[in-house]
Amino acid sequence: MTTIPHETLIETVASYRANFDNQSAAAAELGIARQTLQNRLRHAAERGLMGPQETLPGYAIKSIASKADDGSWIKQTKAPGEVWEVPAGHSVKGVSALVDAEGRVIQQWQKTSADNRPNDLRAAIEAVFADHVPAVLTAAPAHTLADILTVYPIVDVHLGLYAWAKETGVDYDVNIGRDQLRGAVQNLVGRAAPSQTAILLDVGDYFHADNSRNQTARSGNPLDVDTRYARVLQVGYELVVEMIELALQKHGHVTYRKLPGNHDDETSLMLAISIAAHFRNEPRVTIDTDPSRFFMRRFGKVMIGATHGDMLKMADLAGFMATNWSREWGETEFRYGFTGHIHHDRARVANGVKVESFNTLAAKDAWHAGMGFTSPRTAVAITLHREFGEVDRLTVSLPMLARPVAANDNGKMEVAV
Repeated sequence: MTTIPHETLIETVASYRANFDNQSAAAAELGIARQTLQNRLRHAAERGLMGPQETLPGYAIKSIASKADDGSWIKQTKAPGEVWEVPAGHSVKGVSALVDAEGRVIQQWQKTSADNRPNDLRAAIEAVFADHVPAVLTAAPAHTLADILTVYPIVDVHLGLYAWAKETGVDYDVNIGRDQLRGAVQNLVGRAAPSQTAILLDVGDYFHADNSRNQTARSGNPLDVDTRYARVLQVGYELVVEMIELALQKHGHVTYRKLPGNHDDETSLMLAISIAAHFRNEPRVTIDTDPSRFFMRRFGKVMIGATHGDMLKMADLAGFMATNWSREWGETEFRYGFTGHIHHDRARVANGVKVESFNTLAAKDAWHAGMGFTSPRTAVAITLHREFGEVDRLTVSLPMLARPVAANDNGKMEVAV
């Protein structure tokens, strides 16, 4: 901001009078532009330097009234502030004006905002990542077995669900859910055989809510949620990364598939795409971003089909597998169908397929607790041989997860038994 010195205004008025009120001549004499001279004369008039008398300090002439015999009266008002300039780093966002009946401007307001120019944004981004260290890739295990496949079903975690022990019998929130699943995978990977290939198969409802409205998408049922939706997404993303890195310590190659559930229809694909971006430079990881509600994998004489279970029911999975994957069906002998949704283990062998659902580690919300539903809270890992089908199954329950999860020198979680 600038204020025109009093002496400069006096000099300008003197030159203007000396040149018989000729603005162009006075501007030429002072070596300034005519517009600059006009601005100075306006300020001089406000201070009374052009007659009839000088104003009080800090005041400007508002109006002049006169009487033929008694002289003049001067009405003074507080002088306006200094000349306004756009603040550094800002640009004019908009202008508002107060006008009179003829449309002439009386007052004007200028709105500014931070000037997010590309160069400024680039500098800010570079500053954020200046100390960023790329993630250290997990070293491949020294020995693996090519004839076996390990499947880790991730079942109805409902990350973000809130349960209050006094109401439901047990506490559950986003931190509890994260720690329990992390500990379960750590335990199972530590005990599993070193198969060359592993599948982290999320059969749906990994997230409790699909958006910040905290309702189920189809029925609109209200959900008991913990913390903000954005934080649940962040925790869920980081947890999947940790689980994949855990599996890479034991297995030569890891495939991750996220099936949608009735609680996380939209979020499922978003999670899969973000995890694929995270591991885009890791050749030992495959992220399946298929948006369908079904998963199939053939491994030798073994066929695996999976879906959440809220739409296609367990009893219909065998027929679906035979119809949609007829070639794999005809070339395999051991066929397995994996589902979730009902939150407890149930298995049936029919029409050439062993179809099963699994227990969940998640606690019950208020509605399910009020309905009296009960089931063990466990997680499993299943080992399949390409010639003989299922050859091993590991189980971890909540009491086994009391041991704290430790990190190695690289900040990654280590497998443990």
